[in-house]
Amino acid sequence: MHIFSNRQFSNGRLSRHPAALSPVRIGFGQHLCQVLLLTLFMNLSGAMSAGATTRDEQIATIKSQMNNAIFRVQEIVNQPVTHLKHTPGMNVAFYSPGWFHAGAIKPDFNTVDVRATQQLDYDGDRYVTSDLNSGVVFIGRELEFNPMTKYFYTDRSVPKKKLTEAEMLEINQLYRVIGRCEQQLNELQNPESPLTTFHRLVSTHKPAAIALVAVLVVTLVVVGKRRSQALENQ
Repeated sequence: MHIFSNRQFSNGRLSRHPAALSPVRIGFGQHLCQVLLLTLFMNLSGAMSAGATTRDEQIATIKSQMNNAIFRVQEIVNQPVTHLKHTPGMNVAFYSPGWFHAGAIKPDFNTVDVRATQQLDYDGDRYVTSDLNSGVVFIGRELEFNPMTKYFYTDRSVPKKKLTEAEMLEINQLYRVIGRCEQQLNELQNPESPLTTFHRLVSTHKPAAIALVAVLVVTLVVVGKRRSQALENQ
């Protein structure tokens, strides 16, 4: 009687049983899948945790940028204007009560153009004054009113200086900074859900995510086929 080790006859021919190599191949495929999943998870979770650790620093930086822009707008809008003593014989236009109505519209910082809302209603009067400025007059052609800068008026007891084209363009740029900072602060102070964050990160790193998923799918298919073949040959 002949004894064959690790060999069998199939249809009268000597053949090696493939099942002996299958566990190694299947184990390698499973390990590769685990590595790919772990890599994807670590990349996404790393990005999320990095964002969490630096959130306070980001908020502080953005607030500083926004405050600097606001202070600069206030500096431009509230420039001093010429004060003259009210003397007899002056032709003076009188405004009451005060210069401005209460309240102010908050500008749309992302889109507004303050050049389009500048009002030069004082141009027709050589001198102007109000019930808040007894004994003092101002030169009408040097003044303006702008509902899109009124939000930053700090002293409403005096009229506001007529801004130049360059100054209004600078305010437009500063408004964009303020608008961007407001949006960034809202996103940081009202964080999105983990699922939304996951979707956003996948979208942001779409090529890498697609490549990993493709490799994962191919690996799973190959492992599945080899496992089926191994079961059939047992």
